[in-house]
Amino acid sequence: MATYIDVTDLVEFLQRKESVSGVQRVVVETTPRILATDNSARAVVLDRTRGAFIALNAQEQRNLITTGVRSNTNRDELAQQATLTLNRAKTANAIELSADSTLVFLGALWIADSLMLAARDAHARGARLVTLLYDLTPVMETGHTAAVNRLFDRYLHLIATTASRVPAISQSSRNDFVDYCSQYELPAPGGGVTGLPSGLSPTQPTENPWPRKYVLFVGTIESRKNHLLALNAWQELINTHGAENIPDLVCVGRLGWNSNEFIDQYLATGGLGGKVSVLSTNVSDTDLASFYEHCEFTIYPSRYEGWGLPVSESLAFGKLPIVANNSSLPEAGGDLAVYFETENQASLVTAVEQYGLNTVNRREREQRITQQPIQAVTWDHVASVLINEIEIAQSTPVREAMYPEIALGKEYVLAINPTAPDASHADQYFAHKAEHGVTPLLQQQRDQMDYKVVDSALRGNFGSPQTWGYEVRPGNRIDLTIQRPVSGELIALLATRSMPGVVTVATTGPGGPKSEEVYLGSVLELNLGEGAQGEGALVSFNVTDATDSIEGFLGIRSFVILEASDQQAQVLAHKSAAQALRQELDYLTSTRSWKVTAPLRKLKGRASN
Repeated sequence: MATYIDVTDLVEFLQRKESVSGVQRVVVETTPRILATDNSARAVVLDRTRGAFIALNAQEQRNLITTGVRSNTNRDELAQQATLTLNRAKTANAIELSADSTLVFLGALWIADSLMLAARDAHARGARLVTLLYDLTPVMETGHTAAVNRLFDRYLHLIATTASRVPAISQSSRNDFVDYCSQYELPAPGGGVTGLPSGLSPTQPTENPWPRKYVLFVGTIESRKNHLLALNAWQELINTHGAENIPDLVCVGRLGWNSNEFIDQYLATGGLGGKVSVLSTNVSDTDLASFYEHCEFTIYPSRYEGWGLPVSESLAFGKLPIVANNSSLPEAGGDLAVYFETENQASLVTAVEQYGLNTVNRREREQRITQQPIQAVTWDHVASVLINEIEIAQSTPVREAMYPEIALGKEYVLAINPTAPDASHADQYFAHKAEHGVTPLLQQQRDQMDYKVVDSALRGNFGSPQTWGYEVRPGNRIDLTIQRPVSGELIALLATRSMPGVVTVATTGPGGPKSEEVYLGSVLELNLGEGAQGEGALVSFNVTDATDSIEGFLGIRSFVILEASDQQAQVLAHKSAAQALRQELDYLTSTRSWKVTAPLRKLKGRASN
């Protein structure tokens, strides 16, 4: 049984010269440990153009993974190696995934729709999937964009329907996942809990980085972390006890999203007259360790977490964390942290007064932290849990691919509908609705949830998804699989992207092997044959020649399943495609470049108008 560990997001992270933290830190620390237990295991990256996984060679695996980030802090060197690896992947032989393969995702699978498509195709080929779950933040916490919410919902549906095991970093995240699956009537694959180690720990004593007494708050400056609650609590403490009796609040973290209200109030008050500071750049791990070492205590008012590393780090430095009582935070803080009611300013203020500002009570708590520390989670432990999850997946049958239920005559659009611009900009809103509001073939209102069917129905080697749909490049196989909505003979119509050129498409399925030329922008018709309602139907196709197309691929935008006898819908689909082509041709022939090149076309014997 071959084990492949996807490291795509880590390698792309290194290519951008970003510092490794959070999710990427988990990949960096656990992947080498897993690889060390299985000599046949390989790290892989996705070639986004082909939608295929490529195994890292020995040098790449060593420079980027095995030793890589853990021993080389030169971001320029790591970025160069990452770039070389991703460039080689564009032409290297892809690994062959089958029922003897296990594909492991430890990184941010949810942020890359191309990676999710490749994962679903790997499952369709028989591979077992193991995916590490971090949290359900876009589901559990408001404030994300509609596009982010849909992408994450797509991810959760993917792992619920394809993964053999879904371990999580906390029991809270596992519980949230099971609840989500129950809510949407999805199967919930089993999985263990890893926990997470502290990202920092004390080493040598350091100098105090701050000129006054201070409380530390570590976390991205975003609405979920609740900096606004902390700011308001500090204002109340200052009003009650006087500024001279309240330590500074030092907030360390990069600027995130939806933090406008906090930032506006912070700037308007001058950080409460200098009592609150935000350090959003150039704070190294060494500097952060110093801040932990010398702080009075820490606070963490976050509304939702998958684990809560700042809580673990505070305890590792012997500092009392005052923490919101929700999600996984009690797992991170155990019985050593002090908890307050989430979103309750009075509860936070009381906790700070009783356990933070009261030196006697705080020293008591710190003594407990020192004498009765929480059983520290180690990276070896995390890796051992993941190894066990892989072994469980490999010892159980492969999950069968699901045939999605299809609504007859409903057109499913491949691209996720982008968010409409503000309606106050009437011209932009109208243009958006005209382009994205209806389906290409049957002019139906678009359904935001189409991806739940599309992802299960269309599988194969796609390139990176585009705003208009999917690329099908020569040599890439695409399968259309559905559950028959009615008995009888069915066909599938696919809208293709309108671009100059023609491609040759080979089809295998109920209609037998067939090869035909398809003009880009026209309708591709696939025969699904006869069958009974509820039975599965499958047809496969691939592009065999795209040399006569300007972009070198076939673009597909949508599909609809029809009864073969439904001539009216078929005529409408072909008419819509023809009208779109006519509009594009009219636009093309009205351009200056078309008019300028008319003599050349005439010279070559081509029409000039």
